[in-house]
Amino acid sequence: MSLNTSDDESQRYPYWRRNRYVMPLSNLICGLGFNLVWPFVPLMVRGLGVRENLETWVGYMLMVFYLVSFTVSPIWGGIADHFGRKLMVLRAMLGIGVAMLLMPFADTPLTFAALLMLIAVFNGFTPAGVSLLVANTPPKRIGSVVAMAQTGGLVGQALGPAIGAMLVALFEHQHHVFWISAALMLAGGALVAFFAGEVKQLAGGPWRMRWISGLRDLLHVPRIGLLYLLGFLFMIMWYGGVTVITVFMLKILEVRGADAAQEAYWVGAAAMAMAVGTVIALPFWGRVLDRIGPQRVLVFASVATIVTHLPLLVIDAPLQVVITRAAFGLSAAAMPTALVQLIRIHAPVGMDARAISYSTAFQFFAMGIAPFSAGLIGPALGLRVYFALTILMMAGGLWLWMRRAGR
Repeated sequence: MSLNTSDDESQRYPYWRRNRYVMPLSNLICGLGFNLVWPFVPLMVRGLGVRENLETWVGYMLMVFYLVSFTVSPIWGGIADHFGRKLMVLRAMLGIGVAMLLMPFADTPLTFAALLMLIAVFNGFTPAGVSLLVANTPPKRIGSVVAMAQTGGLVGQALGPAIGAMLVALFEHQHHVFWISAALMLAGGALVAFFAGEVKQLAGGPWRMRWISGLRDLLHVPRIGLLYLLGFLFMIMWYGGVTVITVFMLKILEVRGADAAQEAYWVGAAAMAMAVGTVIALPFWGRVLDRIGPQRVLVFASVATIVTHLPLLVIDAPLQVVITRAAFGLSAAAMPTALVQLIRIHAPVGMDARAISYSTAFQFFAMGIAPFSAGLIGPALGLRVYFALTILMMAGGLWLWMRRAGR
């Protein structure tokens, strides 16, 4: 790179070098804090006296949690466009931290659920951080910088359940672990507050809360709707599929007569396989994104998502499930970053944060609807039918995108 190009980057994006180190670290800290407790919410609800229909309680809690996140995410995105993106990162990290401080005071399942909804109001520190980076990074550097930030969050997500399991065993009241999570979230927010920088790119005019009309405006922009659809379908198979794969694994192990220790081992191995595969692959995919562009990577990641889910229609061994999940993480890890880049490219000037927030909202909805749908289809037709339907939907979304791109 020439000296003039480097100087131009430094003038137009003065904080990008600092942000590429601050945001991965803050995402790691916050990802660790959030995932210390999240996998153990069912145990905490049971500890508050729910002994019957625990799955129903937890299922409704998580569905409402993601519906709240779905509703508020575009509102926060609009505020980011008018008041700044760093403010929204702080809103998410510090807001979740304060809400988590209150969680141990819940003494009934309903109080616990209400405070969980408060966390949902502030949810979304990772997409808020991505929006900050996208707006404050040279375009040719966005892929690698965003991938590094997402890698930090994924490392936290991978470490969180392991450390959380030890902490839950130490505490007599398991939901007291939320205090440790709160401290980590607040620490990540403080790191952003003191060290992350932003050159504000604000939308013109006063801010107004426009949920439906704002979405309608964006859907009139070519390709935005298809990007939202692909992100929704991908997230059904990515994060939405985590609990579904857990149930699928348990069914395979039940046939083999596995004991509780074996179940815990293989369920954990499947979850870790995808997380570790993603952590390994993201830095590589970040460089590929910078080199060949997000559109080609989007197509490859979509195809990889379909191909790595096809074995789920026939495999019947736990190790095969683990290998399949690792392959999914390795090959499709770049999909979220490619989506963010393409949304920013196609979004109207001054509406990039809002456009990304709507995508995040649909992805939150996917996280909630996936286990709910699997719960309806699985008992009647089997989980393999559910997997087949998700594969067909992803293939349909890719076909629509390719058809539009061909035009």
